[in-house]
Amino acid sequence: MEFRMPSYYNQFKCIADKCPDTCCAGWAIVIDDKTIETYKDMTGEAGEYVRDKVDFEEGIYKRHGERCAFLNDCNLCDLIINQGEDKLCKTCTRYPRHFEEYGNLVEAALSMSCPVAAGLIIDNPDRDRFKCRVDETKNKGEKVDKKLLDVLLRVRKLIFAITADRTKSIDQRMKEILLLTEKVQPRIFDYEKLGAKRRLSAFSKGIFQKLDEILDKCQHDLSQRALSQDDGKNGKSKLSKKKKNNYIVLRQSEDRSQEDNNMGYQLMKEYIDMFLGLENINEDWPKTMGEIISLLYHRHIPEEYKSLKSEFVSAMKTREYEYEHILNYFIYTYFLGGIYDYNILGMVKLAVVSTLIIREMGMAKWLQNEKELRVEHQLKCAYSYSRQVEHSEDNQLAFEGILTAHPKFETENIISTLEL
Repeated sequence: MEFRMPSYYNQFKCIADKCPDTCCAGWAIVIDDKTIETYKDMTGEAGEYVRDKVDFEEGIYKRHGERCAFLNDCNLCDLIINQGEDKLCKTCTRYPRHFEEYGNLVEAALSMSCPVAAGLIIDNPDRDRFKCRVDETKNKGEKVDKKLLDVLLRVRKLIFAITADRTKSIDQRMKEILLLTEKVQPRIFDYEKLGAKRRLSAFSKGIFQKLDEILDKCQHDLSQRALSQDDGKNGKSKLSKKKKNNYIVLRQSEDRSQEDNNMGYQLMKEYIDMFLGLENINEDWPKTMGEIISLLYHRHIPEEYKSLKSEFVSAMKTREYEYEHILNYFIYTYFLGGIYDYNILGMVKLAVVSTLIIREMGMAKWLQNEKELRVEHQLKCAYSYSRQVEHSEDNQLAFEGILTAHPKFETENIISTLEL
């Protein structure tokens, strides 16, 4: 098996009551079957104490308001204090660690919904790195399509190469990965339509040839770009006529019409609006979204918003890597899920839109705080968003659904918000 994890993965350590938030409130904590049986078998006062705080019918810990019944006023776990850490369920023991299995590939990650994990993910100027370990064991779990997995891994590797290019703004990088995935997605759907038997035959050969051509060209363009950057450092210029023309096209794109700017502004507002309809994991969520809409949109016409965004982006220029890490987090966590539903474009849209929403949250906080966004504010925006979207199955399914089906989230519309 191959095990992969982010380079910061093993640095995580829970800080318990020193945490600025708690993972024991705001959602139902699901208890695994083995731990449920352990609780049922406990005897004496200890057994009665534990069982009194467990909802066996639902398989969760009872809650007092939004807080786990075991969470005391000091934000410490009474189950650990009174019975020991070995009595915790798997959810509590593992969080914020989680694992995804793709055949013989297992990927470990930390959830950004934990404030400490969010700090490890975001607050680091270094580029993201991933560590791999291979051993001789075989995964006995669900088998996956190895050919498709290899393609998705190659696409994701190219995406990470694009997001790592800090000579471009994070908006330009997000645009590039959207356009790349837009080209790849039809071939993936063609492969899905073949059906299981035909995928194993020569019918899939032409599809993979087309995919290879797309990915080879992307890889070539990235290599040429790297060479051009190296030549620039040496005082040379080998910018081809074609590249000059592309540059001119980019400049023309930047000179957007007022109508285009208004559309991007309106779409961004509507994206925020949509989040008001999600299930509330955090009781402050509607207020947070309402403040963003008021601060950024109700009080500013499109031209003012564009100027404000430009000022915020400039102020965050030396910390733009924070959005790069947020983007990579969502790509790493969700992209390979396309092995099951074939919808990799939906996963890239999820990553891009999530990064945009978290940035809007940060921009609103920046305005509230006299145009200063401290790291702790950025982290709170990130882990609050993660809890709201990633820790509610209903919210996640609803979000993925509208990203795939709603016309407002077509690729060209998302790009219009990036070009504001």
